[in-house]
This record gives sequence, C-alpha cells and structure tokens, in this order.
Amino acid sequence: MNEKIDYKVDLKNKNILIIMPKFYAYQVKMKEDLLARGANPHFYDEEPEKTKFLILKNMESIFHVKNVFGKFNRQLTQQILAEAPAGGYDYFLVIRGNVLSEETIIELKSKVLKDTGKSIYYSWDSFENMRHKGEIGKLFDWRGTFDSVDARASELGYELLPLFYSDEFDASRLSEDSSQSHSKESDILGAATTYDYVSISAFFPFRYRYFKAFKKANPDKKLYLKLYLAPSVYRGKKLKDPKLVKDLDMDIISFEPFTPEQIRETVRNSKAVLDLAHEQQQGLTMRTMETLGIKRKLVTNNIYLKEYEFYNEDNDLIIENLPAKADEAEATGDYSAFVLPGAQWLDKPYAEDEQVRQKYSIHSWIDNLFK
Repeated sequence: MNEKIDYKVDLKNKNILIIMPKFYAYQVKMKEDLLARGANPHFYDEEPEKTKFLILKNMESIFHVKNVFGKFNRQLTQQILAEAPAGGYDYFLVIRGNVLSEETIIELKSKVLKDTGKSIYYSWDSFENMRHKGEIGKLFDWRGTFDSVDARASELGYELLPLFYSDEFDASRLSEDSSQSHSKESDILGAATTYDYVSISAFFPFRYRYFKAFKKANPDKKLYLKLYLAPSVYRGKKLKDPKLVKDLDMDIISFEPFTPEQIRETVRNSKAVLDLAHEQQQGLTMRTMETLGIKRKLVTNNIYLKEYEFYNEDNDLIIENLPAKADEAEATGDYSAFVLPGAQWLDKPYAEDEQVRQKYSIHSWIDNLFK
C-alpha cells in the first residue's frame, strides 16, 4: 500500500478552499490525496444539518419560500473570510453547490481567492436534481460533471469527468491472498465464500422490487444482495406506506449500515457486482467506478455505460427496461427476464486494460480537477 503515486499536478504548498457535502468517506479520501501532495486543503460542509436542510428545501418547493438558505450562506461566508489563510487561496473548489447563492460565490472569489487563483466547479449529481440546474457553473473558471448527458447538453462548456475509485478498491494495491480473510469485516460477511453476484446499497422501493426478482430467478447462483434500511426510515414508512414494508424479506434487508471495509471485502470475494442506479440516473455511480478499480464484472441498468472507454462486453452487462420486465414477471410469474449470466460469462477472464483503469483512480480524478 506504499506504492509511489505519479501525480500529474503539483499542488505543494497550495491553499485550497473546498465547499462540498459530506458524501460517505469520499471527502476523507480527497483530503488524504491533497495532503500527500503537500497541499493545504480547507474543507467546509455544504449541508452540515441534513435534516434541517431537507425541511428548508421542502419549504422552498412546496410553499415557494424565497431565500431559505440566506442565513446559512451569510454565516458560511463570514466563517470562511475569518479563517482564510494570509495571502488567500490558490484554488476555490465547489462540489455540487446545491444551497450556495451566487452572491456567496462571487464574494468569496473576490475576497479570498488570489488574483492568480483558479475557481473550479464539479457536479457529482445530475443537473435536474439540483436547485440551480447547473447554472452555477458559469461563475467558475472551469466546470465539470460526472453526467455525460449533461456535459453534452449544457451550453456552459461543462467537461465530462467521471467519478473515481479510492485506493481501497485499487486491485493493484490489494493482495489476492487470504491474509485479510480473518478480519472482523471479512468474518461478518463470510469472506471464505465466493459469491457470483453481490450488491450492497441503500433501500429504495425499486431496488427492493428488483432484488426480489433477481433472487427468485437465480436460485442456482450464490447471491449476496443487501439493502440498508435505516430504522428511522423503516418506522416512518410503516406509518405512511405500511404496504411497502410489510413482510420484508430479511435476507435482503439490513437495519445495520455497512462499513466501507465490509463493502470492499464483499466485492473482493465476488465474481460480479450488480449495481442498480436510480431509474433516471445518467452519470455512472461510485460503485461502478469501484468495480472497475477492483476488476470485477458488472451488471447494471445504466444504459450510458456504453459511452465510456472502459466498457467491455466481456466485463460489463447492461440490463434495460427493468420496470416493464418486473411488471411482466409479477403478472405472469415468469421471472426469466431476471436470470443473470452463468459460468460461461462469470468465469471468463476479466478483460484488463491497466492504462485505462488507472485513469479513474482518485489521484487521476484530482489531477483532472486541478489541471
């Protein structure tokens, strides 16, 4: 794990202002990379009170309340101004920026960004899911998105920059021997078992519906399909939509969250990953990138995967029209449309292209952000 990294961008002694949401452990991974380069990153959370912010967003959309995030923007601006390093920042990076006002961005650029500094915007959500619909990008020197459709459609010159896999999912850094098989995480997940297909993700009704269908259609395969359903969410759904959570298949549902180590060990001890994105999602998920990094085969419902250079039919399978297939299966009892490939595809050697794979590491991703 001490492999020397060939950084393409020199960020030594560069002061970097970053405003972004806390998204799993990815903020931590970014910070580790930047510190290893000798940079001085200063992170600020875009949504420090997620429940409160959700309520405010609902007030804005339902009751048309204006400037609901005005107080937050003012407080964040004052905090950043007070804590800015002497001489200012060399880079100003915003990721998503869903609740930031234009006034906040303009003021920070003028007061804490050096005259020679660079402002960068990156969207790791589709424009349609954000309040500003991607228009915030016009305020920055460079703008990128993880969504290939948004990159093509935008008139603001967005560049396509897919997400990344962290070192924990880098196959070249992971020993394939059994030295880790006795770790706590591995023991919990039964690392001695090699699964044919695994999938660990958050509970959504569409995923639960498809997981049940895949389970019914593939009794001959070793599946590990898990959805994390937070107890608080479960209690809420029991009150609001009791039919949805009645007689849940507890072989699929987990009320305990999974750690990144548990997810990695499960994927590491699998032949393929089943990744079911939101029905309308266009950009590739982080799980897709992690599957590439760890060199496991992928089955996904994201039709846009074919647009990427690493797509390979020997490694990747796209399944389309799952809503219609589920309707048909539930009406007829015929779940054959959910049968997953067997040994002929699963056991075929993984088609490797190391030069391409390395382009999607977190280190390459940060190089591209700051190039």
